[in-house]
Amino acid sequence: MKKKCVLFVLCMMFLVGCSEKNEEPKKPIIEENIETESNIIVEEETVENNDIQTENAAPTKKEVLAMRELVLDGMSDDEKERLTENIKVANLQMEYAYLNDNIFDKLSDKDSLYWNYFDQKGDIQIGWAYEGNKKTVMNEEGITESEFYQKYGEPVMEYNRFDGANFVELIQDMQKSVQNESLSADLQQLIDLTNLAIETHEVEYANEIYKILHDLDYFLLRYGIEDVGKYTKDGSVVAKYYGVLMVYEKDKNTSSNER
Repeated sequence: MKKKCVLFVLCMMFLVGCSEKNEEPKKPIIEENIETESNIIVEEETVENNDIQTENAAPTKKEVLAMRELVLDGMSDDEKERLTENIKVANLQMEYAYLNDNIFDKLSDKDSLYWNYFDQKGDIQIGWAYEGNKKTVMNEEGITESEFYQKYGEPVMEYNRFDGANFVELIQDMQKSVQNESLSADLQQLIDLTNLAIETHEVEYANEIYKILHDLDYFLLRYGIEDVGKYTKDGSVVAKYYGVLMVYEKDKNTSSNER
């Protein structure tokens, strides 16, 4: 069933899945509104700002399994499962928005209504619905875009269960069970970046959140090339490695010194 998902672009919204919309806009002309299906990986062309390949060589399956065992040491099975599942859901939902809805381009506007997903919980406005050609009406009546929306637009609302603050609280709660300092530092990166995104509405912070979630999911808590890649038509997204995790920094520095 088609659902309107909470975006997080903020991961915070992605962790709670989707909520159904009770009423559809009266016309299909809707700005700043996205429809997705949860937990689906779709391979499409990526936006330029997130398609930069790193020079870091991706860790092998053997390295991923060894690092996973190391950084999860001391955690209970339930704690490991909770961390793995929450990171997986956040990554997949953000990945879908990135691949299919050009979410980072939308968030590049600091005034975008999509930032409401970071800032508010409950009923939030995510766009405008209206009839006719906006630009034509604006030119004919000599009105601004804001005046057009006020006169002809209807707010498109969504129920947002989690905002940025809720996501930070969730990561902090999971962080308490982590015994490894490097993994704790990676979770702290998510916390700090989310707070910065809320404070500044800078898209770069949302983009960095996605990269950390991607590497945590596909190159630590799971081995995405095998666990996910075999279910996709194009495994290039899953196989992409950003090299942003602190857990691999020690090994990277050691290898560099040896060279």
